[in-house]
Amino acid sequence: MSVSIDMIREAAAFLNGRIRRTPVEFSPDLSERLGVEVWLKLENLQITGSFKVRGALFALHDLHERGIDRVATCSAGNHGRGVAYAAKELGMEAIIHVPSSVDPVKLAGMQRDGARVVKSAFPGYDETEVWAKQEAERKGIPFLSAFDDDRVMAANGGTVAREVQEQVPDATTFLMPVGGGGHAAGFAYWMKEKQPSCRIVACQHRNSAALLRSLEAGHAITEMPAIDTLAGGLEGGLGVKTFEVLRSRVDDVRTVDEQALRRALRWMVDQHQLIMEGSCAVAVAAALDPAFPKPDGPVVIFISGRNIARQALATVLSEVLSEVD
Repeated sequence: MSVSIDMIREAAAFLNGRIRRTPVEFSPDLSERLGVEVWLKLENLQITGSFKVRGALFALHDLHERGIDRVATCSAGNHGRGVAYAAKELGMEAIIHVPSSVDPVKLAGMQRDGARVVKSAFPGYDETEVWAKQEAERKGIPFLSAFDDDRVMAANGGTVAREVQEQVPDATTFLMPVGGGGHAAGFAYWMKEKQPSCRIVACQHRNSAALLRSLEAGHAITEMPAIDTLAGGLEGGLGVKTFEVLRSRVDDVRTVDEQALRRALRWMVDQHQLIMEGSCAVAVAAALDPAFPKPDGPVVIFISGRNIARQALATVLSEVLSEVD
């Protein structure tokens, strides 16, 4: 089994009516800055607050159809929220392992949907995932990767790409945040099959740029040192399967630092009155960078989620009082 056009279509058919078809919103400010139309794909308006519910529902449905009623996973937050929601909908048991640094909003969301959430002793994702896989194997529970799974790629990225292609059919450049690569791989697979000349721009935190390091090395860098960041969903290594999809389909990798993503969070509130989380802010930050290459046609930026703790958001928004954006 591998991600394919047929699998993406199957995922889209299954998800139809079970999730929201999120809108795109025109961005006047970014359009003026880049000299082309810029649209935001608002998956921060999705059920559970992020796109991750797509892959969780599709993958757990497949497991459920095969008679499996328990699943374990590891998540920095949004995948866990998606799995918790999907397990509740399908009548399954979910055990979600999370880093000790997990965002409290994401933790509360998982628990509210009835999942059993287990905190690791590690602040970073990669160390937590190693431990989570060991625990799942010890207990004989199937483990679902947050990104390195074909069903997750197809639903998390491929179904979003189908929607975007229908919503902004003349778009030529697509910006998206990349952590483990599950969304980006599915998105890039669909778009490059349907629109080979399009440009896929991967956006990463400068201190945890696993895709960039993988492309330089020629193989997947699956572990990265833990970092202190608001973009917890991007911290950690790249998937082996996702790298095989992305290595020939990504046209550019842009990296941004912590201050840039914090400015992007404030920009979103100022310009669109929308809340987004740190992980998706890297894509907006990349577009706001004066060094971003001028696109040759309309741009779509993927806004992946809104799950951010109130205190963290308040701190970021207050920073505008002491610096010029």
